[in-house]
Amino acid sequence: MEFQIRQAGWRDFGALLALQKQIVREAEHLVPTGKDHKEPVFFAFLKALLHRNRVMTLLAEQNGELIGYITIVFGKFRRVRETVYIVVGVRASHRGNGVGTALLQAAETYSRERKMHRMELEVFETNDKAVRLYEKLGFQLEGRRREAVKTSSGYTDIIWMGKLL
Repeated sequence: MEFQIRQAGWRDFGALLALQKQIVREAEHLVPTGKDHKEPVFFAFLKALLHRNRVMTLLAEQNGELIGYITIVFGKFRRVRETVYIVVGVRASHRGNGVGTALLQAAETYSRERKMHRMELEVFETNDKAVRLYEKLGFQLEGRRREAVKTSSGYTDIIWMGKLL
């Protein structure tokens, strides 16, 4: 499966929002669900505009179609300015094909080029495939928020993972 990783631009805004909504509808291991109220597009655009110096998104694209993304959020305050928080999503139809790995590696390269010290993320404890991927790429368990999320089968923990660069 061939795909490209590229930096998102303002022209990608609508397609990125649509991709994120699709991933939320497909995923069992995300906090938002397809039933949750979404912010208006105009508000999302304003928020992106306000945070454009702290947030960067990379897109995975195949044949002109977005299939995944990773958003890198740089620390806001001086003492955490060298830390990035990442959010990654891949369409269900493309999971297990190296898209997530490529996005994470591209985010790490981008972060290293900007002299970041660490990357961090959160993941549902029940999302075994994602946890294994993060561990394979050098992320380590750093903490746990016990029973932080209510699911259809009860409660699940959220695991905090980090990687020193």
